[in-house]
Amino acid sequence: MTTSKQTNSQEKARAVNTGADTILQGYKPSTREQLAGDPLLIKLYDMLEPERLLSVTDSTTIHHGDETGKTEPTAGTIALRLTDKQGDTVGAVFYTPNSKAKPIVIDPTGYGAIVIGEPNKANEVIAFNDLDDGIDVYSYLMSSDKTIIVSPHKTKQCLKKMVQHWSSGSQVTVPMTLDDKGLINLLAGVKAQALVTVAHIVTMLQNDSYEAILAADDTQLVNLQDTAYYPEWRDDPQLNEPMTYSDGRFELYHDGLFLVKYNDDDPANITFKSKAFVCSPIEVIAKTRDTGSTTWGRLLQWRDDDSVMHTWSMPLALLQGDAREYRKELASQGLNITTNPKQRSYLDTYIQNYPIHKRALCVDKLGWHGEQYILPDRTIGGDGKQLIVYQSANSINSTLDQKGELAQWRDELCKPLAEQSRFVFSIACAFAGQLLELLGSDGGGFHIIGSSTMGKSLSLKVASSVWGKPESYTKTWRSTDNALEGTASEYNDSFLPLDEISECDPKIVGKVVYMLGNGTGKGRSTTTGHNRIAKTWRIIFLSTGEKTIKQQMIEAGQKTNAGIEVRMAHIDADAGAGNDLRMFDSLVLADTGAAQADKINELSQAYYGSAGIAWLEHITTDKAATTATAKQLVDDFMSKYSDLAPQAHRVARRFAIVAAAGEMATLAGITGWQTGQATTAVMTCLDNWLDNYGRDGEHEQRQIIEHIKVFIEQHGSSRFQPCHRNTRLDFEEKTFNRVGYRNMEKGDYYFSQETFDSVCAPFSKKKVLQVLEEANLLLLNQRDRKTYKLPDTLFSDRQRPSVYAVTANILSYDPLEKGRTGGTNGTDYMQQGIALSHC
Repeated sequence: MTTSKQTNSQEKARAVNTGADTILQGYKPSTREQLAGDPLLIKLYDMLEPERLLSVTDSTTIHHGDETGKTEPTAGTIALRLTDKQGDTVGAVFYTPNSKAKPIVIDPTGYGAIVIGEPNKANEVIAFNDLDDGIDVYSYLMSSDKTIIVSPHKTKQCLKKMVQHWSSGSQVTVPMTLDDKGLINLLAGVKAQALVTVAHIVTMLQNDSYEAILAADDTQLVNLQDTAYYPEWRDDPQLNEPMTYSDGRFELYHDGLFLVKYNDDDPANITFKSKAFVCSPIEVIAKTRDTGSTTWGRLLQWRDDDSVMHTWSMPLALLQGDAREYRKELASQGLNITTNPKQRSYLDTYIQNYPIHKRALCVDKLGWHGEQYILPDRTIGGDGKQLIVYQSANSINSTLDQKGELAQWRDELCKPLAEQSRFVFSIACAFAGQLLELLGSDGGGFHIIGSSTMGKSLSLKVASSVWGKPESYTKTWRSTDNALEGTASEYNDSFLPLDEISECDPKIVGKVVYMLGNGTGKGRSTTTGHNRIAKTWRIIFLSTGEKTIKQQMIEAGQKTNAGIEVRMAHIDADAGAGNDLRMFDSLVLADTGAAQADKINELSQAYYGSAGIAWLEHITTDKAATTATAKQLVDDFMSKYSDLAPQAHRVARRFAIVAAAGEMATLAGITGWQTGQATTAVMTCLDNWLDNYGRDGEHEQRQIIEHIKVFIEQHGSSRFQPCHRNTRLDFEEKTFNRVGYRNMEKGDYYFSQETFDSVCAPFSKKKVLQVLEEANLLLLNQRDRKTYKLPDTLFSDRQRPSVYAVTANILSYDPLEKGRTGGTNGTDYMQQGIALSHC
């Protein structure tokens, strides 16, 4: 490759630093056979010099700038050199023959071009943003005085940079049609000319010569350096209307929102004397308000520098306070706002006063709204007659994201896991949140518990891949209860994965579980003292951890009750198939459990987000039919567990909703599982919970008995004063912090009425006495009273107290053995006439 001498030493250094020679060094010109019949590459092969297309055999390492050391997978591609205006190679485009994948472009300068023709400074340079167009135009011209340059990136910003670079040494012409006036705005001020024609240049060259096109009456050559136009580049004219303000007007150009003041001497009113930049392009799509015609706002839409679309329904009230707050929100979502204080204030005026006529209904809650399902940036379902948007004081950076196609996620990741009970259960949970509103059910959660490296976090990642990128969609317990309240409201009517419960403050974890399960946040007041409406939600949440919530709370000195464990059912992570398999039931994707976990993790990073959107589109098509199907599946599931006690039945129904979601997603063609596989997996997990929790469902009763039993075991020898038969006590033995007495012959424990309240906490004394009586662990001889009158064989008449008497059998009581009695109940004692002689 020969290199012409450059007069600009900085550009020469920049080109050398790209390492373009190093990138392409050693690669040989490609043969026609190596192009594998690719139509585009064949055209280039027939048109360009042989050394321009190279056969690349290795991956390519970048040797310039911030990406130095980065390796691109270019092995097996065909490289096309990129050239600057001096003819030096500054990079390359790597094409994979017959592939729909985007070509890999390595061009650190940003102005490199695909050059077709002789790069002679005397030539007219015609610039394109599409290689096919460049090839077609060159094939029609076949002229030695025309050079075609094509931007390797199909973005207008790269086209602009390329045109700027090449126009400094040659006359550059950019063909466009009347519909491409936005391109004129982009290139305004560049030393180049726009060739504006009524039809595309390729179409016109089929019938006319280039010279004839230039001479046509309806062709316009526009000097881009001197002229700027109002952009007519949107279909909806209402969104294009300029907004008059003061002695100028706001205009939305492709490269930003400007306050433009025109040159009054120009009768055509197309040139301006000043153009003040306000921000990058932002559109006011509609005026928003709620059903009561309050909480008015504006629906805004913009793209960040990565061309990612952002939408925010912004309350107008934010403009009446500190405007910096709403601008911070826009800036955090990628809108570039001027730092000039005066020009920055123009944005307030533009948003509030832009003359938009379209209306949208705003809601303050994500999830179901009638027949439609509201997401942060879109609405799915409904008849489309009314635009409904989510409006919030903060623009939500949605965690919904998509990579790959549904078929890839289903066939490569989800379907192979059909026999893995814990993973199928987790994936089914991801579909279950949307059914809660349809079934009129409260939310709740599940907690997968097991030692480290069991695969718990991996199961959350797989479930999260239903909705978005696993790392972004999965949340952690490492948060305050206020922060989790906000998170839960954003996941309303959906699925919330929470990883590693040990990261949550054990002092608040119980309150958080109650809050998530109950679906209601804290009540708060406004600055004026009025009550603010508390946030509400319905979610299915899935948690992981090495400890149970009870263990977490005990370590912090917190008391637990059955309500917490009902709201978050514990499931053992270990599937019981062996130490190597851990959370797996079998090996299907690799030869070892560790390798299978790595493969699943890899697949969850490669494909995500498509299943959730497909699920929403499916269930919103006919909400009534979706509801009827879900109810039938839940009823069928619960018919298999008809003998459960109330608490267990409540939890089992939550499992049933998960099973129904899994089966419905299967019927919709989303999971790739066979009918019944989701139900089987959920039943396996439910049976595991019932084995640990107890099938009678009276978990709170067992907790209460265990609570009293533990107290006796901890304090039996120190806080209970011993007493013996036929030893009348008319004096007090010294027992510090005494709570009662112990019958040394029978082993029964007598709690003083004055101290029993503190012993029972956090349970109520009434509930504790009821449970002990039902379990035959309470001695009674006062008829309808729960107290026990001690005999005078122990105390004098003056000292005989009434106590709460718990039998010694509590220490060996097994609450899981249904029907087991803890001894003779108090009524039996009365009927047998032994109440006064017990001691």
